[in-house]
Amino acid sequence: MDFEFNDDQAAILDGLDQMLAGLRIEAPKHGETVVFAATLDDQLAASGFLDIGREQGFSTLESALIAERLARLPVAVEASSSAIIGLLFPAGEVERPLAVVQGSPLMPARFLPQAHSLLVDRGDDLLHISVDRARVEPVESLFAYPYGRLTSLDGLETRSLGEAPLAPFRRRWRMAMAAECAGLMRSALDTVLEHVKTRQQFGRPLGSFQAVQHRLAMASGTMNATYWLAMRAAWSDSDSDTAIAAAYAQDAIPTFTYDLHQFCGAMGLTLEFPLHYWTYRLKALLGELGGSSAQARAASALTWAQD
Repeated sequence: MDFEFNDDQAAILDGLDQMLAGLRIEAPKHGETVVFAATLDDQLAASGFLDIGREQGFSTLESALIAERLARLPVAVEASSSAIIGLLFPAGEVERPLAVVQGSPLMPARFLPQAHSLLVDRGDDLLHISVDRARVEPVESLFAYPYGRLTSLDGLETRSLGEAPLAPFRRRWRMAMAAECAGLMRSALDTVLEHVKTRQQFGRPLGSFQAVQHRLAMASGTMNATYWLAMRAAWSDSDSDTAIAAAYAQDAIPTFTYDLHQFCGAMGLTLEFPLHYWTYRLKALLGELGGSSAQARAASALTWAQD
C-alpha cells in the first residue's frame, strides 16, 4: 500500500528540497563522525519549516514529513524535536535548538552543545532549563550526533512544568524518534543498495546474489514499515500509535544495521565509508526513552486501556 502527498504536502517538501539543494550540503570529510549543520540550522530557523505544524490546515503529520526528510541527510541537524515536540508549547516559549533527556538533567543529551533549551523527563515532572552553552561540556561519541552534558545547574533558569505535560511530551518524543528513524533507515539502505550494485564478487555484482536480495528485501520492508507507522502516529497523534511506532523502530534497529553493515563487509565498519552517518545515529536512538521494551510496555498499556 502506498499513498500520495496532497498538494500542500508536496509543495512543502518541494520547497524544503529546493532549500537543501541551494545549500549544497555535502557529506562530512572522511573519518569525521559528528558534523552539525549550523548553516542549515540557521536556514531552518528562518524559513518556518519547523513551525509548519502551527499553521492553519497543517498538523504533526507535516512536521513528521519534514523531520523524516531532514534525517536522510549525512549531517546532523536538530529538527525532529523542534518540529514535533516544540509544538506542545506556545511559539517562542521554548527556544530552539531543543535537547531532550530522561532522568537527570546532568545526563548527556543529543544536540545539547547547540541547544538553547533542555527538556527533562524526571518521571513525575517535566523540567525546562534555559541552556547556557558555557555550562555545556561536549561528550565525545561515535553516534554521529553532537552530545553534551551540563556541568552544573547553578545559576541556570529552570522551570518545573509539572506532571500534566509528561504524557504529551513522551507521545511527541516517540513520534519524533519514529520519524527520524524512518529517514535514517532510508538513506542507510540507499547507500547499501548503491554499493551492492557496483561491488563485484566472483565476477558478479554483489546485489545479484539471491541471498543478498532476500535480506535487502527484508531491510526494505523494515524501512517501509517504520515509515508508515511513524506517519500514522503523526496523523493520529495518539499515545498508542506513537508508542507502537517507536517500539517497532527501536526493536528493528539492531537487525537492520547489522545486515546493512554486513553487506558492505569490513569496509562498512570504517569511518571512511559513509554508512555510519545514518546507522550510528540509529544506534543512538536505540536506547532513548527507555528503549523498545519501554515503548512496548507503554503500547500494551495504552492499547488495553482503550478496550
